[in-house]
Amino acid sequence: MYKLPNYMSEELQREILKVPASPDMDAELISALTTLCFQEESLVASDLLFVFGSNVQHREIADIITYMLNAGFVNQVLITGGIANYSGSFYKKEAESEQIKSHIPVEKYADKKIYTENKSKNIIENIVEAQKIVSFANIRSITFLSHSYASTRAALSLKRFFPTVELHCIPLPLTTDIAKYPISRQMWSKTVYGRDLVWGEYLRLLTYGERGDFPIDGIRNELDHVKQLSEKKSLSVA
Repeated sequence: MYKLPNYMSEELQREILKVPASPDMDAELISALTTLCFQEESLVASDLLFVFGSNVQHREIADIITYMLNAGFVNQVLITGGIANYSGSFYKKEAESEQIKSHIPVEKYADKKIYTENKSKNIIENIVEAQKIVSFANIRSITFLSHSYASTRAALSLKRFFPTVELHCIPLPLTTDIAKYPISRQMWSKTVYGRDLVWGEYLRLLTYGERGDFPIDGIRNELDHVKQLSEKKSLSVA
């Protein structure tokens, strides 16, 4: 059984700021970050819908789950997420997974399996704790639902634990104070918040990947490309 590393403490101090200050971005750097951080949507039938925890947009996530069930794409759903208590998070006493499930008319799906995991507090923990709830022995394909800007990290994390499983993505745009500019593949770069958030995601991919939290051989070229472009931009500004 995988043991959680020491850096994942109960205090939940962010190792990398969620929204660190980003460098100036031109079109080339924006394109490179989009390719690196955002997975494309893939709606197909799968053995399991794996829902990564979120402390926002619970109803929207529940709506996607019910759509997947109604459309017959999945018969088994695993919703993850414990009680978020990061600095800057929306603290509630109820687990994220339970908040999401509360918006699902579960009585309509008596013939389906809907599981919740309520201890995890980050992407790796979502997967580690999920394995205590559901057996993945016969799972051959997974559709995962995550915030769009973190979809590559979510995919790589799943790939670490289930290297032979076929993965499909439902990227959920993150709403912002400016309704017309959500954090999506198309719109993230339109706001300072979006640029800072995605820059932080690049730093997490680089830092956590180098440490071995998930495999990054497949995105090494993309990581290097972003680094080169950002350094080039810094030099030109200087």
